[in-house]
Amino acid sequence: MWELHSFMLYNLLHMAKINHVLILHCWSGESLAHFALLANTRNVFTQFEDLSTRTPLEVQLLSHNVLKLGVFMDSNCGQSESILEVASQKKLFSHRYHWLIYDRQPSVSRMETLFREAQLFVDADVTYAQPSLSSSLFTVTLYDVYNKGRQLGGKLNITVDQEIVCQGVECRVQRYLSDLHARARLQHRKALTGLIMRATAAVNSLPLNTSQEKILAFMETRDQIHLDTYARLGYQSRQPLREMLDCSFEYIFRDRWTDDGNVTGGMIGDLITEAADLSIAPFIYSFERALFIKPLTKFSIFRDVCMFRNPRSVSAGLSATEFLQPFSAGVWLTFGLLLIVAGCMLWATFRMERVSEWKPSLLTSCLISFGAGCIQGAWMTPRSTGGRMAFYALMLTSFLMYNYYTSIVVSKLLGQPAKSSIRTLQQLADSSLEVAIEPTPYTKVYVTTSDQPDVHSLYLNKVAAGSRQSPDRIWMQTEAGVKRVRDSEGFVYIAGVATAYEFVRKYFLPHQICELNEIPLRDASHTHSVVLKSCPYAELFRLNELRMQETGIHFKHERYWMRTKLHCYQHNHSVAVGLEYATPLFILLLGSILLCVGVLGLELLWHRHRHRHRH
Repeated sequence: MWELHSFMLYNLLHMAKINHVLILHCWSGESLAHFALLANTRNVFTQFEDLSTRTPLEVQLLSHNVLKLGVFMDSNCGQSESILEVASQKKLFSHRYHWLIYDRQPSVSRMETLFREAQLFVDADVTYAQPSLSSSLFTVTLYDVYNKGRQLGGKLNITVDQEIVCQGVECRVQRYLSDLHARARLQHRKALTGLIMRATAAVNSLPLNTSQEKILAFMETRDQIHLDTYARLGYQSRQPLREMLDCSFEYIFRDRWTDDGNVTGGMIGDLITEAADLSIAPFIYSFERALFIKPLTKFSIFRDVCMFRNPRSVSAGLSATEFLQPFSAGVWLTFGLLLIVAGCMLWATFRMERVSEWKPSLLTSCLISFGAGCIQGAWMTPRSTGGRMAFYALMLTSFLMYNYYTSIVVSKLLGQPAKSSIRTLQQLADSSLEVAIEPTPYTKVYVTTSDQPDVHSLYLNKVAAGSRQSPDRIWMQTEAGVKRVRDSEGFVYIAGVATAYEFVRKYFLPHQICELNEIPLRDASHTHSVVLKSCPYAELFRLNELRMQETGIHFKHERYWMRTKLHCYQHNHSVAVGLEYATPLFILLLGSILLCVGVLGLELLWHRHRHRHRH
C-alpha cells in the first residue's frame, strides 16, 4: 500500500503537475494517515471521501475554483461505478480534471465495460492504472482512456502508455509502451477521422427552405461579396480547418445570429443547447454572451458607420468674406495704408517732375498705386531715379503679396474638403438629414434594440418617426444606399464597412471618397470564433486556428472578403470652382458696380449744378 501512495504522488505531481487532489477511497485509517503525511511533505492539498458512505460527491467534484483538479479513485470500492456514472452524466471527464483510476485486478475487459458508454471526449485526461502481478517490485501499467466524441460517432480508445516501478518512496519510468510520452495529449488526438462535426451557420440571402445543395453552392462562391459576407468568409475559412481535423461537417442553417436577447435563438442558440459544436460565422464577444461562450481566436474587424457627403452649400457657404480670408484684417489694413501712402508719394513726385505739364490729381495717383497693388501695371510712372526706385519697391511688395494670396487660395481649393459639423451620433439624430439603414440582421437588431442613449435617440427620430414612410426608404439595400449617398448630398446611410465599402470603391470617384463623412454607429471591434464554454474541442479548434493564422491561410480569406479601408486620392482631378465659391466674388463685383454707378450719378448731378450756376 505504501508503494501505491508513492505512485499516486508521482503521477499527480511529476506527470500531471497537480497539487490539488480529491481522494475517493475505501481504505483503513492507517493507510489514510500514511498518505496524508506523505502528501503533506510534498505540499499537496488533499481531500478524502470514503466511498463506503452515501455522501453525495457532486458538490466536491463540480464546485471547485482551481485550474485543474486531480481525482484519484479506487475502482475496487463499492460505489466506484456509480461515481463514474455521475462523472459521465455531469461531463466531468474533461480538461479540468485529471482522473487516476486504480484497479487492483488487471482486466482490460473491465476497463472497457466501465468506459464503453461513458461521455468521454477528446480533451479527457483519464489514466487507468493496473498493477503487474508478474514483477517482484511494485509495477503499474498506465493506460490512456478517451473517446474523440461518442455523440459524433467516435469509438472508445484505450492506449497503453508506460510502466512505472516504485520502491519505497521513489518511483521511476521502467519503460515506455507507446509514443504517447513524445507529444502532448492533443497532438495524438488531433485527427478526428470518421467523425461528423455539427456546424451552425447564418444565411440571409437565401430562404431557409432552399435545398442544402444550393445553399452550400452559394457559400462556396466568391462573387457578390456583399451577400452574407461574414457567413461565406467563415464557411470558406473553415474548410482548411475541416481538412486539418480530417473530419466532415454537418451544417445547420439559421436566418440570424441570435434573437433580440443576444443569447437565444439563431446560431448562438445552437451552441448553448449543444445542437452544434462550432459556429461558421464569427460573433462579437459581449458580456451577455460571455456567460455561455468563450472566444478562441480573433476572426475579423467589425465596424458599422453612418456615411454621407456634405452638401456643397454646407462645405463652402455664401460668405462675402471668402476672398478676404487668406489674410487677417491687420494685414489688409496695413496693405491698404501702404497703397495710400504710395499714392500720396506718387502725387508729390508727379507735381515736382511735371511743373509745366499736366499733372495727375491725388485721386488719380492713388488709383495708379491701387492698380500696381493689384498687379495691373501703371500707365504713368515717375521719371526720376528716386521715384522709379520707390515705384519698383511698391511693385515688388505687391508681387509678394499677390503670390502669398494666390498660393493660400489654391491650397484651400486643393486641400482636404471641409468636413461636416455633425460629428456624433446624437448630433446626427437631432439633425434634419434623411437616414436609411442596411437591413442586415446584426445592424437591424442593434439599431432597434440597443440601450445606448444616442442609438436609441437615432431610432426614435429617424426610424420610428419615419414609420409612415415606405420601409424601402428606411431599410435600403446596400448597393442602392451607397448609390444614393453618391447622388444625394446630405443623405445618410448606415451600414457595415465590410459590405458598404465594396460598393463605395465601385461607384465613387476617388475624390468623392475624400468627401465622405463617417460617424461610428458603435465602437470598432473584432469578431471572434467562439464555442460553448464547456466545449471539449475548444483547445483543439484554437490550436488549429492559430496555425492557420501563422501560415497566412486565414489572412488570405480575410483580405479578400473584408473591405475595411478606403483610399483617398484628393489630387487626381481638376478642381472645378462652383458658384458656392464664386458667388462671394460676384457679390463684391456687383457691389462695386453699384457703388461706381452711384458715384457717377453724383458726379453728373454735381456737373449739372455747376453748369447752371455758370449760366
